Amino acid sequence: MAWVACSVGSVALAAEARTAGDAATPVAAGGETTAADVMTCMRANVPQQLRLRELIVRTEETDGDVRTLRARMYVKREDGRAMVTVHVDSPSEVRGTSYLWRELDTRDETFVFIPELNRVRRVIGSGADSGVLDSEFSMRDLQQVQGSFSSGSQHYLGEGAIEGRSVWKMRFEPGDAEPTAYTHVLAEVDQARCVTLRADFVDEKGVVKRFTAKADSLTENDGIAYARHVQMDNLRSGRKSFGEIHQLEAPDNLPQRIFLPNAFYLGR
Repeated sequence: MAWVACSVGSVALAAEARTAGDAATPVAAGGETTAADVMTCMRANVPQQLRLRELIVRTEETDGDVRTLRARMYVKREDGRAMVTVHVDSPSEVRGTSYLWRELDTRDETFVFIPELNRVRRVIGSGADSGVLDSEFSMRDLQQVQGSFSSGSQHYLGEGAIEGRSVWKMRFEPGDAEPTAYTHVLAEVDQARCVTLRADFVDEKGVVKRFTAKADSLTENDGIAYARHVQMDNLRSGRKSFGEIHQLEAPDNLPQRIFLPNAFYLGR
């Protein structure tokens, strides 16, 4: 989810998405890369709609227990705000459970469909801070991987390399009223694909979480660049989550019912 984060980040879309195979060369007229250049490249990789036919999330607990869930995900953006629906396919004890997260003007809202009760319940509090499928990947963290604090600033720190790939180094800072526990996020963005390969989430005491994407899993489909394999490490708790994407698509249209509180669980 920069594996899917590119689709749910709170950033404005560029006028046109990059086409598959296009090289990323966001250099300002003066010849020096700026934060705005990097953000333009990242935003141009954000589709209006997205469908994941199979999303695998594996979480390793500190006691050695491992939990693996398979799901399908749908993402849509309207008026600059994101909507995300997730349908769980396995394991069998949670099959049919569905989640809807919608980003509103001043807050977000989350709904969950519980098959055993055959009803939808609204989640109290910010669903953006909760881990997707009980993992270390939260919607808010994934937004911030892309530098998409709803307010705040982005700073270009120079160039580097990860696994032999050239990256831009960025620092993302929230606004004063931003609902986040982090003071800033340090990210390294692949220059060829405009995808975040690493991000450290930092508070007053140091790095809290670390997002990494496997560089050798970078790919493109339907003009969208993404990493098939990603990981989120909670350095405080020792908990780890791994994400794997299969069959990511950018459809021309998704049924509106998929994102309605009274019907999202039926749109599978």
